[in-house]
Amino acid sequence: MDDKNEKIRLRDFLTGIAATAAVICIIVLFFFKNSIFSGAASRVLSIMKPFIWGGVIAYLLVPVCRALEKFFTYVLDKGKIGKRQGIIRLISVILSIVFLLLLIIFLVMAVLPEVVTSISGIIAQIPGAVAGFQKWIEGLGASGLPADVVETIETAVATVTDKISTFLSTDFLPFLKTLIPNVTSSFLGIVDVVKNFGLGCIISAYLMSKREKFAAQAKMSLYAIVPEKNADWIMKEVRYADSMFSGFIRGNLLDSLLIGLLCFVFMLIARMPYAVLVSIVVGVANLIPFFGPYIGAIPSAILILTVSPVKCIIFVVFILLLQQLDGNFIVPKILGNQLGLDGFWILFSILVFGSLWGFVGMLIGVPVFAVLYDIIRNFVFSRLKRCGKDDMASEYREVFPAAAGDMSAETEAPAAEAFCSKEPETEASGAEASCSEAPETEAPTTEDTAAEASDENRTAGSE
Repeated sequence: MDDKNEKIRLRDFLTGIAATAAVICIIVLFFFKNSIFSGAASRVLSIMKPFIWGGVIAYLLVPVCRALEKFFTYVLDKGKIGKRQGIIRLISVILSIVFLLLLIIFLVMAVLPEVVTSISGIIAQIPGAVAGFQKWIEGLGASGLPADVVETIETAVATVTDKISTFLSTDFLPFLKTLIPNVTSSFLGIVDVVKNFGLGCIISAYLMSKREKFAAQAKMSLYAIVPEKNADWIMKEVRYADSMFSGFIRGNLLDSLLIGLLCFVFMLIARMPYAVLVSIVVGVANLIPFFGPYIGAIPSAILILTVSPVKCIIFVVFILLLQQLDGNFIVPKILGNQLGLDGFWILFSILVFGSLWGFVGMLIGVPVFAVLYDIIRNFVFSRLKRCGKDDMASEYREVFPAAAGDMSAETEAPAAEAFCSKEPETEASGAEASCSEAPETEAPTTEDTAAEASDENRTAGSE
């Protein structure tokens, strides 16, 4: 028995080492990509892009589809699931995708004219700004400033002018030559995005219409491959990840919509220029936690500055007040403390995932890290419990109470048992470890049935 326990401990130890080595290799390949890995990964990613688009679109539109299904079920079938449920599902899926397309068309039609108007206005103001600047330079001598100050300003202006002239004459033409291939590649990239988005809409329609079937197939496959206890743990983490992502993404969308609307109303009241464009930029940038308000406010302030410096100052003050309102009232009401992360970890997740995946990483980095943080936290607490060190976990919880939205600390990571169990169980073989079944009772034979019947007859006769 002792030899068998030693073998199990050795197996668990080697399994832990192998898992750690695999994680290290994946991290090394992910952060320090070589040509083979990056080429294979990019090829697989390009093939899977339509399915990734479809999964993301379906995940975002499922609440809309469910709401439409409830509405049509109530209207057509009086709240009962009837024969027309298939038609209701089809109509709901189509209307959900149409809703997404109309939303995108509205954003494009609202942003593009404003962008064209803004660029045209800036270009039209350049000659007047240059003439005003020249008059200001010429009037420095008569303004009473010291001669050395005037000379320094004129030297700086002459230097900047020479730099611009040199750039236009020597560097600008090669830049234009390299710009044409970049424009071509950008156009091809836009075509590729449109193609993947169209295929993604079709795939999302299939996913939304058959979502219960796909979920059941995934669950059956999980329990067929993984031992039941591990499968239960995986299901709990998947549910937690779904609640985290759905709550964060949908709450963040609602928060950004409110911020964009408040900004638009204020800009209309204050008669600010570029009201639609600035409101959309501020609302979309607000999707990014922590840095989003500044990313949206800085270019918007510069755009307003080209029209009126006074209105630019008013806009900056309004954005500061709006972010205080958002951080202290709107976000707590919508999201609460669902993430359960400190500000340091939010900043860490934005920087890390933003550097890895760009703008998309900034959007989803916080919920992804929140899920990883929850898995590690539950693993640590369960391992302390298995090792008989509950006092450390209890002391930690007293000093740092669990935030709202955390999973229960009783959720145990099954992997912790392999490291800390004092009496390891005997090793199960083959499929019994993953799909243990209750032994079937032996079916009674014909002779046994006849014997039982005769015994019953004798008992009845004696009575």
